[in-house]
This record gives sequence, structure tokens and C-alpha cells, in this order.
Amino acid sequence: LLAVYHILLEKEKIHQFNRFYLLFSLVFSFSIPFITIEVVQESISPLIGKATIKPGEPTIAVIEDSMNYWLVSLWGIYAIVSSVLITRFIRNIRKLTSRIKSNPAIDYKNSKLVLLKEKILPHTFLDTIFINETDYHNRKIEAELYTHELIHVTQKHTLDILFIEILKMLFWFNPVFIFYKKAIQLNHEFLADEKVVKSYN
Repeated sequence: LLAVYHILLEKEKIHQFNRFYLLFSLVFSFSIPFITIEVVQESISPLIGKATIKPGEPTIAVIEDSMNYWLVSLWGIYAIVSSVLITRFIRNIRKLTSRIKSNPAIDYKNSKLVLLKEKILPHTFLDTIFINETDYHNRKIEAELYTHELIHVTQKHTLDILFIEILKMLFWFNPVFIFYKKAIQLNHEFLADEKVVKSYN
């Protein structure tokens, strides 16, 4: 599904459809293992090597160790890596929320501008746009850039990123999710730029 996106859809100017396609293909991929396809196949196989026990012969009972240590080790590694990634994710979310609370904020067209001391590129989280305080007061930020970031807010692009980040935490062993995230983020930029071009000719 991701290959189809890169070959057929990525270069087309159907960015809204592409956003739907990328999210749908993820959900659809997870539903495939739950689809049952029944195949009825009749076969007659003769009984080969029928074992018989003669009277008086001793029987030996073999007790196998039911504990699969390889499987336990793999689950242990999975749990450790997933825990580290989840902890990092929660820490990053807390860092963002503390930035929102500890810095001056200004209401701006159904969003909030948070003014930061450090030199940063404008970026968005949910309904919050983070910008540099000095650039804001000196009016160095173009109107087009505000519109660009506002599109990320109004179209709720953060939810897409949170969704793919959660999948990445749970399925970190699958590199496909890294490429999915890149494709989703790039499509978000196309969507925002498209609106800016329409608004400012």
C-alpha cells in the first residue's frame, strides 16, 4: 500500500485524498489478519507407520519442557524497548505542555501563539503554534507563515502524527512506519502550502 502511494499518488496534486489514503491504508493493513478466508480441501491420506505396543514391552514417557526461553526473551526485549519509547513519548508531550503553560500565549484565529525565548522555527502542536518571541515582536514572521501553521491547526494534522507515533512505539521493529511518518508529514506540508498559495496567489 505504501509502494502504491509512492509510485502512483505522491506526485499527484490530490493531497486531501492522499491524507485519507495514508491513514486508511494503515487501518486497513491492521484489519487484514482478522479477515478469514475458508479453503475447503478434501484429501485421503493412508495411515503410515502405525505404531503398536506389544504386551510386556516397557513404555517410556518423555516429558518436554514447555517453557520456550527464546520466546520469553523476545517478549522481554519487546517490552523493554516499548517501555523506553513510551516513556520518551510521554516525556516529550509533557515538555510541550509545560512550554505552553510557562510561556506567554496570545489568542490567534482559533489557535494560540506561544512565544518562546529560544530561536526556533515555527511549529504546531494541536491548537498551539510555537514561535520565537523576538521575531514576533519585531514582526519578522510573514503572514504566509502564520497561515501555513494555522492550516496545520485547523486540519488537525497533529492527530495524524500522534497516531503514527503510537504505532511506531508498539511496532518499533517494523521500519515501514518510519516511511509512513515521513510520507504523512510531507503530505501535511503540501496541504498547508496549497492553502497558502490559494490565499495569497
